[in-house]
Amino acid sequence: MEVIIAMGILSGIILIISIFGLDVYDFGIFVGENLTSQQEVQISLRTMVSEIRAMAQSVNGSYPIESALQNSLIFYSDVDGDGFTDRIRYFLDGATLKRGIIKPTGAPLSYPAADEKVKEEVHNIYTPAGNIFGYYNSSYSGSGGGLPFPINIPSVRLIKVNITVDPNPIDQSSRVNFSDSVNIRNL
Repeated sequence: MEVIIAMGILSGIILIISIFGLDVYDFGIFVGENLTSQQEVQISLRTMVSEIRAMAQSVNGSYPIESALQNSLIFYSDVDGDGFTDRIRYFLDGATLKRGIIKPTGAPLSYPAADEKVKEEVHNIYTPAGNIFGYYNSSYSGSGGGLPFPINIPSVRLIKVNITVDPNPIDQSSRVNFSDSVNIRNL
């Protein structure tokens, strides 16, 4: 009888320790996913902001901004410091923010769409959060709405980037929002 009681108590203790261990393991995965998502966004935002800030005319004389949409931005900037502006495209594909780069080639220099190299930048974008890109003119004072769509591209002087990631769709508290505003230097 004593052996059966001891085995029951020992089984209960082992069960409690196992449940606690699984909770700690699940929490570790949750924290790891959040940290990975935050790191992805921070690295991508840092790169994106510096590229947007330094945008310039294309090698064939086109305006620095080619296209300005809610979840897509195409512009020209010298990302590798070789003296030639590259065509950069940030766009939302499903729940992934991607970055495409086309280096100018040929004579005269041009940007062949087939040469675009696309890389995934940020995963688990929470798309119901709204637009990734917001566009503002020179009269923007820090409050108020942005330019209406379709955007009058030559009037853009400031771009706001707003990215919300949701690494764990089951738990709404895992959503993290990152945003930054970029004044375009060369316009």
